[in-house]
Amino acid sequence: MTIKVYTTNITSNQLTIGNQRKLKHILDANKIDYIDIDISDPKNINEKEFLQRTLNSSKKTLNLPQIFIDEQYCCDFDDLLSAVESNTLKQILKLDN
Repeated sequence: MTIKVYTTNITSNQLTIGNQRKLKHILDANKIDYIDIDISDPKNINEKEFLQRTLNSSKKTLNLPQIFIDEQYCCDFDDLLSAVESNTLKQILKLDN
């Protein structure tokens, strides 16, 4: 199982920048391995198209960061934050305790 975090390094939106930083901090602090995929990097065009296609098909908005487990949508930043606050982070990320 691979946790993928979709982010961007090219944005002037301070909310996005802060949310990306907080999300990575949460995962790092909990020693959760993940792959950081920068969709603004041209080498990740296939990942960016996958993200857009997947979110569009499920009528979700492309607000970064987004989390996927393998190729399945998991949650966005707000959902992850809610999981932290309710002590269900490992469950939402489908990790063993």
